[in-house]
Amino acid sequence: MISFKVLLVCHFALELLVAGSLSEQVQNSLESSSSHDNVSQPTEETLDNNLIKSPLLNNPVDGSSTGNDSVTNDTMISNATQIKKFTCLLDETQENNPTFQIVNGTTLLSVLKQNQNVTSRTQPAACHVVVFFTSWCPFSVQAAPHLNALPRGFPMMSFYAIDAYSHNSLTTMQGVMAIPSLFLYHNGKAAARYNETEYKVDLFASFITRYTGIQPIGVLNRTTADYQGPLPTSVIEQTDQWLILAWVVLFLSLVYWFTRSNLFWTLMENIRNTWREAEAQHQHID
Repeated sequence: MISFKVLLVCHFALELLVAGSLSEQVQNSLESSSSHDNVSQPTEETLDNNLIKSPLLNNPVDGSSTGNDSVTNDTMISNATQIKKFTCLLDETQENNPTFQIVNGTTLLSVLKQNQNVTSRTQPAACHVVVFFTSWCPFSVQAAPHLNALPRGFPMMSFYAIDAYSHNSLTTMQGVMAIPSLFLYHNGKAAARYNETEYKVDLFASFITRYTGIQPIGVLNRTTADYQGPLPTSVIEQTDQWLILAWVVLFLSLVYWFTRSNLFWTLMENIRNTWREAEAQHQHID
């Protein structure tokens, strides 16, 4: 009993020694961290001064073309990251009423021919704005009036639209992941894609300006004519023949695999036995 008490006293004494050493280590670490903070403070002030003197923050941001906070924020981000703009060859023969041209896959590929002499984005080349849409997609219909108004602000550029559903292979080849998708092409190559969640004409215009430096002409507003086309502004119901064919193939496949299962043959055997019993009972009554 006495030895047990001695062991307990030794155990408590050992815990006190360990606790004291830990408290000293914690105090030393706190003192070292505070001294480190005092040393690093001038460095942080130097970094802040460098950021204030940085030309990226001194460049003025022009958000007056859209008057939208989100566009202003996007412009600030683009200036801060120094986006290299694409140099576009402008069409001198400007149309009086520019609009989207709805084309097929062959026409679009002929438009997007590449000039082998152009090897960088700074070299002047043809720029085209292409939208991939479908008439039965509610998001395409929602964006249609804003897209129909967009070419009026950029009459020096070409605008094309293509039905993504009717030209599925071309849509996949161009890397379209969602509908609608707005692309900027430079020298026949996809240069930028519109990634905003809102479909507004001022955001579309800001997207073009961000990557080309071309400012829209005048004020872009939607009119009643923009709800008439050329992009459809109401959902058009279509019969998906491929979907019907897929359901037929699925149904036939299920029937085939069901006939190969044990359950099918069990049911067939039960039906035969029931039929035989009914015939035997009928003959017995006769």
